[in-house]
Parts: sequence; structure tokens; C-alpha cells
Amino acid sequence: MRRDDFIQPFSYFSILAMLGVKAVVVIVFVFTFLAAGLKNLQISTAYNLEQVPPLDTTASTQISTQPLPDASFGLREMVVPTEIPTQTALPTSTEIPTTAFTATEKPTTTPEATNTSMPTSTATMQATNTTTATVAATSTFLPTMTPTPVVQTPLASNGLFMVASPLQGIPVSELSSIITQPFVMPPAGEDSGHHGVDFAFWRHGDLTSIEGLPILSIFPGKVVSAYNKSLPPYGYLVIVETPMANLPQEVIDAIKLPEASTTPENPSNRLTCPTGFADWWNYDSQSLYVLYAHMQDPPSVQLGQSVKIGDVLGLVGNSGSSTNPHLHLEMRIGPSDATFVSMGHYDVNTTDQERHNYCMWRVSGEFQLFDPMVLYTSAQ
Repeated sequence: MRRDDFIQPFSYFSILAMLGVKAVVVIVFVFTFLAAGLKNLQISTAYNLEQVPPLDTTASTQISTQPLPDASFGLREMVVPTEIPTQTALPTSTEIPTTAFTATEKPTTTPEATNTSMPTSTATMQATNTTTATVAATSTFLPTMTPTPVVQTPLASNGLFMVASPLQGIPVSELSSIITQPFVMPPAGEDSGHHGVDFAFWRHGDLTSIEGLPILSIFPGKVVSAYNKSLPPYGYLVIVETPMANLPQEVIDAIKLPEASTTPENPSNRLTCPTGFADWWNYDSQSLYVLYAHMQDPPSVQLGQSVKIGDVLGLVGNSGSSTNPHLHLEMRIGPSDATFVSMGHYDVNTTDQERHNYCMWRVSGEFQLFDPMVLYTSAQ
């Protein structure tokens, strides 16, 4: 027998033995793992069964000890807001002043306050406080005194009507004493004479100069001219229109318009009056136009603004063709709804529109001028 034939069966046997050992090891490992798993499963179930009651008890004790105060506190907070409205209703106990007025009821409602003299003194103090409140209530009648400042010292009566003064602090009775140049009626169509009246002074009462004195609106109306550029001869000016229908009849009767006259063919003036400009005026009604000229600064009002009697239009100045500070006051009657955005003449810097407006205002005859002082003198 050969050696290889003898050894080969042993090699097969060793392979089978090795496979058997491995199988046994695997079987032992699987059983060991399953046994360990069953043991752990039994331990966990036992642990849960044994620990559930303690957990429940501890959880219940914790829930009963901790959340319950929170819940009760929350419930108290819920109750408080519901009680607060009932307490806020107590401010309806502002009727306490009514009990404070009856000083006898306050001690009876709070008998403990009778043990000390201090509460009684506080009660009396409250009573005095309520009385001062009533005094303050009576002081509310004082605002009704504010509408009374009819400090219409600028206004004066001539027996038939009342006309406001154009200068603040100068009564109408003193206007004639500060006239430096009176009204002089010019010939028709000529830019001569003096179309208004000038007011000026170096000293008048407590006033040391007329410069800077506020200029007041004589009548209520609408501003139809207020320009922020000084043009000759008026300088800074304001024109206020008042419909004749809005004037008292006494004022209308006092106005003395000159006799109608024809415009000469060759007026003796240096005016050049451009044409070709449309004037949108209402000839179906008439208005009174009051011009305030030579203001110190640009007007305080704007074009189209409504003004009342006594509203400040600007300050007395020396702008335009003027040699000293004064107010030039002009009054004319003409068609309603006339607007003069700006007007000027005797200067190369003036536009055709401004010269046209000046000519229409001064010499066209559309706007008839009269002496403003007729409104400040008594009717004869």
C-alpha cells in the first residue's frame, strides 16, 4: 500500500471533523445568544413590572406636588382678571366725592378711622380737595371770556358804519393826523395826481416809527395780487377784493365815485400800455378793491387767499418808488374777479404783462378810484 493511499482517508476525516467542530461552535454561539436574549428580556420585563409602581407613585407625587401649585396659581391668576373688572367697576365709586360732600357718611362707612384723628383729617382734606375741584370747574367758565377780546380798537364808528384801520395800533380817529400826502384826483387816462392816501410819521404816541408796523386788512375778501418781487412804483403790494354785495349798505352809500369822463386821445403821461392780453373779468357784478403798497417785505398772504378784517397783510416799508417808510392806501370800484398777478411800470425790467396790468389798473377807466378817507369821515 502506498503512503498517499494511506493518508488520504485521514485528510477527509480531518476535514469532516473540522466542519463538525465549526458547526458545533455555531450552534453553541446561537444558543448562547438566544439564552442571553431571553435572559435580558426577562430582566427588562421584570424590571418594568417592578418599577412601574414606583414610577407611577413618584410621577404622581411629582405631579401632585409640583404641577398642582402651578395649576392652582394659574387658576388664581385666572380668577384675578375676572375680579379686576369688578374692582375696576369700583372707579364707579368715584361717587365717593358725593359721600365726601356728606362728611357724616364717610366716618360711618369706615368706623375704624374714628380710632385716630388722622383719618378724619384726611377726610376733611378730601372734602377740601373736592371743593377745589368744584372751584376748578367754575374756572372752566373763563374760556368763555376768550371770545370777548373784541379788541377792535382798529375799528371805529362814524355813526353809520364801521371801517377797520389799516394800521395796527392806530385808531381810525387818528388816521387823519398821520396823512403825509392826501388823495389827488388825476385827469381821466393820466397817470398823474395821487391815486391814494399816504400814512407816515416819525413819532406817534409810544411809536417811534411807522416802519415795520403791521398792515391790516380793512375789509374781508380775497387776495387778487400778492407778488414776491418789488416792482416800481408800488413795490411790494397786496390787493384785496370784496364783492359789493358783501359790503354794508352804509359803506356803499359812503363811497363817492367821480363823474364819468372820457379818456383824452393823447394823455400826458409816460405810460406805454401793451395790448393783446386777455382780461377775464366779470362785468355782471362789481367789487371794491383795496391796494396796500410799499411794504417792507414780500406780503404775508398769497394770491387767492381769503382774509378777514384785521388780518395782517404785511409790514409798512419803503419798497418801490418811495422816499421814506409809509403806507400807500388805494381804493377802486371795478368788475369782479379781476386778478393782477404782478404789475409795474417805469422800469425796463418789467414785462409787457406787468405793464399791461398796471395800465388797466391805473388809467383804463375800468377801475374807478376814490378817496379812501371818505370811509373814515362822518356822513354829512
